[in-house]
Amino acid sequence: MNPMKTAHPNTSQRPWYREPWPWILFGLPGIVVIASLVTLFIAIRSSDSLVVEDYYKEGLAINRTLSRQDAARAAGLSGTLTISGGGAAFALRANAGFSMPARLRLHLAHPTDARLDQLIMLERADDLYRGVMQPVGAGRWRFLIEDESRKWRISGSGVLPTTATMALAPGA
Repeated sequence: MNPMKTAHPNTSQRPWYREPWPWILFGLPGIVVIASLVTLFIAIRSSDSLVVEDYYKEGLAINRTLSRQDAARAAGLSGTLTISGGGAAFALRANAGFSMPARLRLHLAHPTDARLDQLIMLERADDLYRGVMQPVGAGRWRFLIEDESRKWRISGSGVLPTTATMALAPGA
C-alpha cells in the first residue's frame, strides 16, 4: 500500500463560498460600508439648526444681549412667569421710578429645534402681563422677556408642561 495515494476520508475540497471565514472577512467591511451609507443618508435628509451661518453676526448679537442684561440689572428687573394651558402670565418687578411698558415680548426658545420656538406678545393688565400662545411640547425650554424697544432683557429656563411659576432675572 502506497502511503502517498491514500487520502483521509474526512478531507474534501469544498468551494470557497461554503467556508465561513471568507464571509466573515468580507462581511465586516461590508457592514461598515452599509453603516456609512445610512449615516450619509441621515446627514443629507436632516438639517442642522444648531450651526449658525453667520457666526460673526451672532458674536455681535451676544454683545448686544449682554448690554441689554446690564440695563435690566441696573433697573432691578425680575419677575415670575406662569404658563398654563394656552396662556402665559408674567409679573414684572422693578426698582422704584421704572416706567412699566404697555407690552412685553416673550420668546419661548427650544434648546435644540428652532422650529418649535414661539414669540408671544404680552399685554399689561393691572399688575400682570398676559398673552395667548400655542401649546408646547414637554421638555426644557428657555424663556426670554424683553420690552418692545429691546432696551433690556431678562431670562430663565424651566421644564414644561408645568403650572408652577418660574423666576426670570437678567442673565439667568
